[in-house]
Amino acid sequence: MSADNVPAPEGHASKSLEQGLSRLRLDMLAMGGLVIDQVANATDAFVYGDRGKAELVLAREPQVNGYDIVIDEQSERLLAWHQPLAVDLRLVRAITRAAIDLERAGDEARKVARIALQLDHADAQRAVAVVAQPVRQMADLGLAMLRDAVVALDTMNADLADQVRRRDKEIDAEFEAAVRRLTTLMLESADAMPAVLDIVLALKALERIGDHAKNVAEQVVFIVRGIDVRHRHVAETHGGAH
Repeated sequence: MSADNVPAPEGHASKSLEQGLSRLRLDMLAMGGLVIDQVANATDAFVYGDRGKAELVLAREPQVNGYDIVIDEQSERLLAWHQPLAVDLRLVRAITRAAIDLERAGDEARKVARIALQLDHADAQRAVAVVAQPVRQMADLGLAMLRDAVVALDTMNADLADQVRRRDKEIDAEFEAAVRRLTTLMLESADAMPAVLDIVLALKALERIGDHAKNVAEQVVFIVRGIDVRHRHVAETHGGAH
């Protein structure tokens, strides 16, 4: 048996697990901060036609993916070496799943940035101006949800996580308001249709960012309360049907 495979004394193993969990949480916080910055820059690029911020989002996308890989590798090592139980096990799994959602939120920010680069001509910017207010509202809600979801995961605050979950409906309402404005625009000017289709894709990306924040919040509820709320509404609906 090699030295690497010799089981560590119990006290050392416990300290090693604690250090591993701390590093995992720090990486999750760093990843969350980066993704939040990506979403903010992508939104500014979209609303204000800021090419520099759009290009910055695209340039930093590999960093987001890198955090996802690192967190996944660290989680696998913690599970293999320490076989954590109960709350520690749920924490490792929750951070791993949260990293997946943060990475996907980063992907949505990249989509918004790419669309922003396509909408840099005057006609498209006029169409963007029509939905600028609901887009800003969606972005502000999504950013607040992401921040609170990451804080809730770091502090194990299930009440804050519940607040994040409830705000998801607000983003949906802003999305619908923006689509109504775009529908009116298309009825008034058929020439706006190409830009409108791109804008709808950006709106959908912002809506999904809220969904990913909600998913992170649901992981917090799972850790703290041991309740998987991801499909709870479906189970309740089916249960009420009998």
